[in-house]
Amino acid sequence: MVRIFIALKIPKNIQEEIFIMCKGVYPEHQIYKWEPTNKLHITLKFIGDVEKYDIKNIIDSLSFISNYKILNCSLNKFGFFFRDREPKILWLGIKTDPELFKIVEEINNSLEKFSIPRDHRKFKPHITLLRIKQNLPQKFVDSFVNYKLPEIKFSANEIALIESKLQPKGSVYKDLKIYKIN
Repeated sequence: MVRIFIALKIPKNIQEEIFIMCKGVYPEHQIYKWEPTNKLHITLKFIGDVEKYDIKNIIDSLSFISNYKILNCSLNKFGFFFRDREPKILWLGIKTDPELFKIVEEINNSLEKFSIPRDHRKFKPHITLLRIKQNLPQKFVDSFVNYKLPEIKFSANEIALIESKLQPKGSVYKDLKIYKIN
């Protein structure tokens, strides 16, 4: 079995800018285990485990992605996902062209033939920055929630089918196919 997902790739210069910004928001940032800069992306569809022999067919079924135009995006705001009222994930929201929502819908439609269930939650484009395993000081949460993001715009022109191998020190990503959008 192969664990896979589909993601909008974030340009390297924006990945680096996001990390620099996070360091500035909270001075003691180094005590936390941040997502590596090169793993920052927007998940469009988490698929999960599939048989290895299905990968080529999935790659082929997603070829429509290359028909889309470059996506204009901008950083929106920081936020947290909570579990039992405790922050568990720090994320960075993204504003984007409505086309991204069409792509996500078409991805869901395309994958149904592989018995991959459709996502029923509304798609909210975001980048996961930090997976939180310990209690956070309220000061940390407040620093990010109240931070006024500068206007940072970027264009995204790659969507990838990515393999995620779970390792003791975290997941390792490998691009299986990159779809260029113009």
